[in-house]
Amino acid sequence: MGDLLSDAFRRRILDEITPTDNEVALQKSTIALLIEALKLYAEQEELQYTRIQAEGSTGKKQTQLRGASDLDIFVVLNPLHYEKVICEDAKGQSLAVDSVMDNLVESWFKPAIYSLKPSSMKKTYSQHPYLSVKYQEFDVDIVGCFELSAQELSSSGPISAMDRTIHHSEYVALHLDHDKRNDVRMLKSFARASHAYGDTCAVGQMGFTGYALELLIIQNNSFGEALETIIDLETTPLDPIRREITELEEIPAFKDNHVFIIDPTDPGRNVASSFDKRSYRLLKLLSSELLAASRDGNEEQMRSLLLEKPISSSEPPSWFMSNSLTYEFKSDGSTHYTVLRDKLYRLGRQVVSHLQREATGEKRFGDAIFEVYFERERFCLGFLIEQMTIAESFASRGPPINLDMAVEEFQKTHSVTYERDGYIWAIRNRPQTSAEVVVNDFIESNTIKGLERVQNSATSQRLANIIHNYVLLAEPTFPTQRIKEPLTSKSKE
Repeated sequence: MGDLLSDAFRRRILDEITPTDNEVALQKSTIALLIEALKLYAEQEELQYTRIQAEGSTGKKQTQLRGASDLDIFVVLNPLHYEKVICEDAKGQSLAVDSVMDNLVESWFKPAIYSLKPSSMKKTYSQHPYLSVKYQEFDVDIVGCFELSAQELSSSGPISAMDRTIHHSEYVALHLDHDKRNDVRMLKSFARASHAYGDTCAVGQMGFTGYALELLIIQNNSFGEALETIIDLETTPLDPIRREITELEEIPAFKDNHVFIIDPTDPGRNVASSFDKRSYRLLKLLSSELLAASRDGNEEQMRSLLLEKPISSSEPPSWFMSNSLTYEFKSDGSTHYTVLRDKLYRLGRQVVSHLQREATGEKRFGDAIFEVYFERERFCLGFLIEQMTIAESFASRGPPINLDMAVEEFQKTHSVTYERDGYIWAIRNRPQTSAEVVVNDFIESNTIKGLERVQNSATSQRLANIIHNYVLLAEPTFPTQRIKEPLTSKSKE
C-alpha cells in the first residue's frame, strides 16, 4: 500500500510534524553542551566510562516529531569495572545497580550539570535512579547503563533496565533511510493522535513505544503496510525470524502476551509485552478507519486521524455525566509519574471489581470501566458505571438443594431462605446502594503515597472526554445503550 497517501497530502502532513532545521540544530547543540559538561567533570575527577551519547528520537535515531523537548543522554559503563554488581544474584544485583546509579547521579551527573545552571534538577526513580533536568526549553534525562554485546544481552539479559537502549538506537539508525524515517514520524503522529503512544498515553496503561513503531516501519515496505500489520497483530506476529503465533505463545517468557513485536536485537524479547489491550484495540480500530478514509479519498478525515489535537475539556453528554465519577489528585513530586500511574491503575481495577460483583459473586452495580489520565502534576482516575444506584437487598444463591449438609449450614447462616431452580436462596441486605458512596469510601481508605486528593479541574473534564470519545470505542461490549435508555424514557415522559 505504497499509495496510501498522495505525494501532495503526505508532504502537507510532514510539513506539520517534521522538526525544523533550527529545532534540530538547537537539540544537537544542547546535547553537545550537556555531553561536554559530563565529560569534563569525569576527566577532572578521573571517572571511568565507555562513552556518552544521546539516545531516543532526538539522538542517533532522529525520528522526533516537531516540538520534541525530550533529550536522553546515556552514560555507558564498562561492566568489568563493576564486578561486584555482576556477581550478585538477581535480587542483590538489582540493589547493587540502584546503588551504582544513585552514586553516579550524586557524585557525577549533578555536579557536572550544575555548572550549566539548569532551571531545575532532581534525582528521579523509575527502574533505577537517574537525573532529570530542565535545561533551557528541554526536559533532559541523564541515565547510566552498561556496555553489553547483543550476544550477552540475548544469553544473560541486561544488568540495568536501560542496557538494551543503545542497541535499539543503532539498529533503528542503520535500517532507516530518509523516506522510512518520515514514515516513522507519520506513524508516531498517528499513534499520538490516537492517544495510544508511549507511557503517557491517555488510553490504556501503556501504549505503543517509539521503538515498536520504528520496527513496524522497518519491517514493512510502507506506512500503509505498517497499519495493516497493526490490524493483524493479534493473529500475525511481527517477528524477524517468522515464528507462528502458536509457537510464540508456548514460550514461557511470553505468557499472557496478547500481541507480538519481536525485538530483532534479541529474538527472546517481545517489545509489545507491556502494551495495554485497550491501547492496542483503539489503535487497531483507528488504523482501519485511516485505511478506509484513504480508500474513500477523504483527506479531511485522514488529517484528523494523523494529527494530534487537544483533548476537549467541554462537558460530555448528560447520560455520560450521570453515570460517571472522576477523582483528581496532585503529585507532591516525590514519586516518578509511572509509579503513580501504575498505582492508580491498580486502584482502578480494585474499585471496578468491587463495583461489579458482590462478595458472594452476584451482580452489583453492573459493568464498570475506568481510565487514568495525567498531565504534569495532576493525576485523574475516572469511572463509567452501568447503574449508579441499586436495590437495598439481593437474592444470594446457596448450594444445590440435594446437598443436605451444605443446605443446613446455609440455613443456619441466613434466617429466611427459599428454594428456586434446584438451589437454596437467601435475601441479603446491602449496606451501601450508591455507587458514588462505594467508590468514595474505597478511594478514601486506599490512599496513595505521593498523591493528594484535590478539587476536580479541567484535567478531570478531559479525562471524562477521553472515556467518552476514545475508551468506549475500545470497549464495544460496555452497555452504553442501557445507560442511555432510562434517560431517554424520562425525557419522553
